[in-house]
Amino acid sequence: MKNPIRNIKKNSPFIKQQKLGLAALTLPMCMSQAHAVGLQLMPSSSNFGTAGAGHAAEGAGAGSAWANPATMSLVEGNQIGFGTVIADTDIQFQAEDPTANSGGDSGALVAIPSFSYVHSVNDDFKLGFSVVVPFGSEIDYGTGWAGSNAVTSASVETIQAQPVFSYRVNENLSLGGGFNINYTTAKQDLAPEGSATIPLVGDLDINSDISLEADDFAYGWTAGALWEFNPEHRVGVVYRSKVESDLEGDASANIDYTLTPGRGDPSSGTLVNTTMGTSLNWENPGSVVVSGYHRTSEKTALLWDLGRTFYSDFETTSIELNGLPVSLDLERNWQDANRYAIGGHYYLNDKLTLQAGFSLDESPVETQYRTADLPLDDIKRYTVGAVYDMNEDISLAASVEYADLGDATVVDHHSLLSSPAGDYENSAIAGSFSVNYKF
Repeated sequence: MKNPIRNIKKNSPFIKQQKLGLAALTLPMCMSQAHAVGLQLMPSSSNFGTAGAGHAAEGAGAGSAWANPATMSLVEGNQIGFGTVIADTDIQFQAEDPTANSGGDSGALVAIPSFSYVHSVNDDFKLGFSVVVPFGSEIDYGTGWAGSNAVTSASVETIQAQPVFSYRVNENLSLGGGFNINYTTAKQDLAPEGSATIPLVGDLDINSDISLEADDFAYGWTAGALWEFNPEHRVGVVYRSKVESDLEGDASANIDYTLTPGRGDPSSGTLVNTTMGTSLNWENPGSVVVSGYHRTSEKTALLWDLGRTFYSDFETTSIELNGLPVSLDLERNWQDANRYAIGGHYYLNDKLTLQAGFSLDESPVETQYRTADLPLDDIKRYTVGAVYDMNEDISLAASVEYADLGDATVVDHHSLLSSPAGDYENSAIAGSFSVNYKF
């Protein structure tokens, strides 16, 4: 029996429709999950031990260059900082269907480095530079799990370089700002299978493996202010702009298909290593944080944060399929989320400071819109740490964090793009170590 696809000229309307149908069916499955907004991360610094509380007001070492550029006014001389956060996430899904493969522990062990530098031009004017990872997530369910239509593995990461300045206006007020250079990468593997009816073509059944990889550079800005009531009490505010990216890359696929046209005999075949260039918009959301530092006694200090991340900026993702006259608009349904944090310092002696903190990050997505690539609920972080001043120039900071990532519920919308219905129990353990050197 002759293959009806092979008997049609490549430029005929039928074959154009058939190619468009394959692309339109497979790429949305890949794209719709891969670029959900990543988890907002706290870089390694001496603030990690307070769950980030007070980071826009404390002015602790070179890390001030990222935390709030205005607080560089509190930094003496030239300082450089290095740090690493090592985090192990435990993502456990239990499918509503007891016979389904729930994917086991889909969490990952990740290392997140950071770098910062502050240069004092004079007592009032400072320059700074930092490289951090402010957004990221990674998850791997393996093959054969119940939600392979949506995702088998996925990762997203933003690396941010930020040159900044600060200027002390008077003894109370300091201002700072700079711009951000964001490099964002998104990767995802999935194994969709299913069927669809394509107008003017016929019924299509597919079984496929798809991989997506896309990246881009984009730019934003940061502005901050610090008000010092006196040496023991100060309040800082930092705003980070939304950063819009146009990710470009390739989606490669191995697709087994059966096509049953409206007229004629069914045909089947395999498209191996089919690669389609893609582009899509991406938005790292803007945020604002207000922080306080209060020296409550000779031995103690109280630190706090109130913040809001504008996840609702991430409204729609528009996907372009290179070479094909089609655009796909995917509604995200994210909402703005608040952050609350409180922490404390206990100054044991001239060299050692003990720390503790707690933070709550609200979920950016409601249950009916939650997906398997980022199945997070409210996030509660509990931290303890210590800062040790080896001498006048070198200080070391170490801390441990337990993060309760929530008991998220996912709803099955009974479509090729939906995640399976079920419940998650998610948590993470993280350790932070940083070094600050003054010269």
